[in-house]
Amino acid sequence: RHTKAVSALAWDAPGDSIVSGEHGPSINLWDFPTMDHTFQPFGTIVPYEGQQTRAIKYNASGTHFICATSAPRAKLYTRMGRAAGECKSGDMYVMDMRRTNGHVSGLMCVDWDPQRDSRFVTGAGDSTLRFWDTERMVQEQVVVVKTKQRGKVAVTACAFSANGSMVVSAQCGGISVWPSKGPFVRPVQHVDNAHSSDTSLAFVPASDHLFVSRGDACVKLWDVRNLKTEVAMAEGLVGNESIAFSPDGTLLLVGLGSGSATPNSEAMVAVLDSSTLNEHRRISLGEPGDVLSIAWNSTINQIAFGLSTGSIAITYDPALSTRGAMLGITKRSRTYVANTSTGPIITPHSLPLFREDRPVSTKRRHDKDRADPIRSNKPSMPVRGHGKGGVVGVNETQHIMKSIMKDTMRDEDPREALLRYAQVAESDPKFITPLYKETQGKPVFSEEVDEPEMKRRK
Repeated sequence: RHTKAVSALAWDAPGDSIVSGEHGPSINLWDFPTMDHTFQPFGTIVPYEGQQTRAIKYNASGTHFICATSAPRAKLYTRMGRAAGECKSGDMYVMDMRRTNGHVSGLMCVDWDPQRDSRFVTGAGDSTLRFWDTERMVQEQVVVVKTKQRGKVAVTACAFSANGSMVVSAQCGGISVWPSKGPFVRPVQHVDNAHSSDTSLAFVPASDHLFVSRGDACVKLWDVRNLKTEVAMAEGLVGNESIAFSPDGTLLLVGLGSGSATPNSEAMVAVLDSSTLNEHRRISLGEPGDVLSIAWNSTINQIAFGLSTGSIAITYDPALSTRGAMLGITKRSRTYVANTSTGPIITPHSLPLFREDRPVSTKRRHDKDRADPIRSNKPSMPVRGHGKGGVVGVNETQHIMKSIMKDTMRDEDPREALLRYAQVAESDPKFITPLYKETQGKPVFSEEVDEPEMKRRK
């Protein structure tokens, strides 16, 4: 259950998952095959902190969903709730909205192209519709919506036609029809004052008829081929902020509300004929609150309603509906029995006598030996600061200089070093002299030194 009113609902095509957003930042993910009778969500995501969720849509294949919040950037998620992409935001200081790479104000609506899973459209309060490509998450086209009023107007609703050839936008009480692939210079069809304000747009399945639902207690049916006048209108539907069609398009569901700050004591839904807008009946959901969002899944034939109290009501037919919420009704929660045994627990294999050491690979043994300072003969590190443990503390420079200045041989005179052993060599010869002692003659040295002839002449 949400803590605030459920403002958006989206059901994937197979009917196994529902995504719900509230008048707050949280979005809940529901998966029916894994649910029990407590119906708890399996995950919660927050696209943007502090931003209200305004619209959520699944693509035709049900692999991804897009969420539009009051932030200027739409966010793409996978079916399991993992972020798959994010739209860029535009430059608010650029006057021409065609020259920005994204919206500059909060989003109001979003819808997928039914013929292409990688394309969707967003509408915002900056008077633009923007088409996006999910493969590159870039903007493809920009449509600037203009009205008779000066300044920017909010695009409060947008919707693709069933064949994806048209896009309809609602802004400032008017409705505009645009070709989905351009050109976007001017709309194909346009009508002003269609409503006092705009909230919901929906195409009749496999038809060119468009429904517009408003909070002014009426629902209108339009033909997008000619928007001069409405085809039909139903009044007396107070607080109608959401609409949904049956799978065959013959019935229209309209969520009702109190039209005031105080919600209804019982949530009600009106069932209308989609061709004439005649009211067949009103259904009570058995829960208090106003109906703010509706999602009808054609595969499993079940309907989900988002209420202003934060609850989600799901209706089904035991004979016509399959799977979905019916899977968790009879499924009980798993019960875990705690072990209350107080006796001693004997684990003989944990004793050293019975423990079997697992063989360790050579690489692991080598890494373990390298980490051991004793086995790897790791040299002792210098002691920084004050000495401890009998070691005098030195800094890094002293330690390096100490290792460099160990050999002082180059500071000695080699002649003096040799003469130091002259007397020892004469008294106790050990090398060359004992080898030639018996055969070597006695050397005779001349006492006079002959001077060169030139030197004697001088």
